[in-house]
Amino acid sequence: MCRVDSANTAHRLALGRITHKEYDYAKSNRRAWPHPGPGALVSAAAFSALLLTIIPWFWPLAYPLRLLTTLIHELGHGLAALLTGGRFVRFVVFADGSGLAFTAGGWRWLIIPAGYIGVALCATALIMLGRNVRSSHRTLLVLGAVIALCTLFFGVPTIFSAQMLAGLLTVFSGLLMGCLLVWAGLRAGQALAVYLVNLLAFYLGLSAFSDIATLVALSTDGRPQQTDAEAMAQVTFLPAALWAVAWGVLAALLLGSALWATWVRPWLRGR
Repeated sequence: MCRVDSANTAHRLALGRITHKEYDYAKSNRRAWPHPGPGALVSAAAFSALLLTIIPWFWPLAYPLRLLTTLIHELGHGLAALLTGGRFVRFVVFADGSGLAFTAGGWRWLIIPAGYIGVALCATALIMLGRNVRSSHRTLLVLGAVIALCTLFFGVPTIFSAQMLAGLLTVFSGLLMGCLLVWAGLRAGQALAVYLVNLLAFYLGLSAFSDIATLVALSTDGRPQQTDAEAMAQVTFLPAALWAVAWGVLAALLLGSALWATWVRPWLRGR
């Protein structure tokens, strides 16, 4: 823990490099904003997420994040089922990064798109919450706890199904990632907390686009596919490709709005 250089912190406040809330938090907790500043940390997180997404050599490092993305996707389906009066029975994440959510009842026209849109919404929230130290620590803590609890409630039942091996992977990966995020929320340094939240935000955002792009390709190749877009087409009698494109546009609007409100607009105002 480092002590606050009050004169330097006040000077940075006057220059607009930190907000009043961040200045008050630094004073009350006798901590200064981590060096490098938030802009550099966010840029590093975005660059790291891009490398993990596009470079095959980084697959071993990206694999846990791929499983986390699928887990959030399936939890999106389950949450939509619960919110529309249905049941979330269980979910499973497979070793290849795919997954399934088993639901009963509810509004299928909301449950089906909730996977892809849920990932985009999660990325949007993380972008907005990863702007300062306090919210970054809290976000890691809450996200980890939610993932661990959802894994216990809805992942463990898969162990006692025909998908036992995949269920074991689901529970192990979900609990491990949940516990690591909780630990980071409690123990990570200021710079690391901000970096981790934004790394998750940008990786989930990039994954949302890449997954939807894959979905568009699958929906337009003319062969029957078991995808969310095809399931939505069966419910609405509209083309699967139309739904895939619509989800991509919505994801772009969500993520673009979050980046604009959180980083671009404040930067333009501070110039």
